[in-house]
Amino acid sequence: MKFSAMMKSVCLLSAVFFVSCATKPDSAQTEGTTEEKTEKPNPTNGGASWQPGDAMAPTSEPFATSAESVFENVHYASQSDAQQCDIYVPNGSGSFPVIALVHGGGFAFQNQKMPVVAPVAKYALSHGYAVVSIDYRKSSEATFPAALSDVKAAIRFIRAHAEEYKLDADKITVWGESAGAYLSVMTALTPSVAELDGDVTDNAGVSSAVNTVVDFYGPIEFFTMDAEFAALGKDGTTYSLENSFESKFLGQAIGSDKAAAYRTYWETYKDALPADFALKAWIQAGTGDFAVPCTQSANLADRLSALIGADNVHFSTIEGARHMDSAFYTDENIGAVFTFLDNANSL
Repeated sequence: MKFSAMMKSVCLLSAVFFVSCATKPDSAQTEGTTEEKTEKPNPTNGGASWQPGDAMAPTSEPFATSAESVFENVHYASQSDAQQCDIYVPNGSGSFPVIALVHGGGFAFQNQKMPVVAPVAKYALSHGYAVVSIDYRKSSEATFPAALSDVKAAIRFIRAHAEEYKLDADKITVWGESAGAYLSVMTALTPSVAELDGDVTDNAGVSSAVNTVVDFYGPIEFFTMDAEFAALGKDGTTYSLENSFESKFLGQAIGSDKAAAYRTYWETYKDALPADFALKAWIQAGTGDFAVPCTQSANLADRLSALIGADNVHFSTIEGARHMDSAFYTDENIGAVFTFLDNANSL
């Protein structure tokens, strides 16, 4: 059975749970938890009147890890103060495989120290991986493709400065959650598309290719999100309207111009992939996610398996898990991801 058909069945079986969660007026999907909150609507619910609270407030402390060295606020490009990263290097002589970690936040909030992804960094450092946690320009500063151009530039920086930081330039994983998952997927699947480098010319000529990608509950195909939610039994979402995070990322209402909306979608650029393109992908979503329809992940897994082979795509769901759910960040789940990465990197 195709990934998408299987996943749609799972999502539809979960529809009663899904809709009951989505319609609770006092519940919110917040960072790393499924607990109920009051007076704070769902943080990425299709342009709802949510305002950033604790889950999206910028933080300033680096992740608590076993890193031997931490280099904070390193600028990987020169267009904006947002183009910075934190580099965590484990104990040992290197060179170390790299997790390029891309935070979420609706393309609008947070930074490279976002606490929800801290468990990934902690686990990585204790298992011999370096971590480069990446910030990027938000939609209030610059619209598409700026954030994507930034993540691509960060990958080029990693490769250009690999020896300096004891990094293995041939073993780079880009790992994102939510909006960061979208940026990770696009980075992985458009390594040769010059127009998506935007205005960022730093380390031009260095490859932004990666060999693995991890997608936690990312929005992928913005134009279909409302329709996918409707198919799952949740009506009234407004991703297509101008106030949604995705529309602000694009710079115009997603629903107003299909061609413009599909400039943000990876398959638009599929013909530009090199003949020898290779990738391994871990894609994971929650069946209780009412911020991003779980079928976005299913469709990506299905179409990506057709491109690179089903053996190179891991796809799974976490039953009942909501957006940014702590279930994604347990040692058991993160350990399973790293087993996949170890095999992908022949470690």
